[in-house]
Amino acid sequence: MARQPVADMAKAVAEMIDTGTDLTWRYLLSNRKELSASATLVLNRVNREGPMRLTALAAAEDTSQPAMTQLVQRMERQGLLERLSDPEDGRAALVAISDAGRELWDLRTDRRRERLAALLTGLSTEDALTLWLAAQVAMPILRQLLDIAASEAPHPADAAK
Repeated sequence: MARQPVADMAKAVAEMIDTGTDLTWRYLLSNRKELSASATLVLNRVNREGPMRLTALAAAEDTSQPAMTQLVQRMERQGLLERLSDPEDGRAALVAISDAGRELWDLRTDRRRERLAALLTGLSTEDALTLWLAAQVAMPILRQLLDIAASEAPHPADAAK
């Protein structure tokens, strides 16, 4: 690891991620009334990771199975999720994004990108280019961090629950 103390690196990276999260939730997400924060997170996970059992989805989202069951049922009624037969166990079902859910996700992604493009015009050309270059460098590393986080055992704060 570089000579820069890990705590300093973690602080700087966390601040960048927090600022990006704040920008996304406050200004880039389309009408948040159409989809709650928890529903947005579930739709994102199932869209990115594919069909999964409800128990795995609840664990991944760090919520109880009854709470996840209620959320998934609500999203099924909205036509955003569907249940599929688990090919490995015919008695079990998988939660999957529906065509309507994927269509809504794609629409929200397009709106978010359009809004960001509009905000980028408020930056100088040099700053916009610098941000674009930083994104080109940071994205593969952030994906690597995401993979590391997903593959690790539960984090110590979670063990106390």
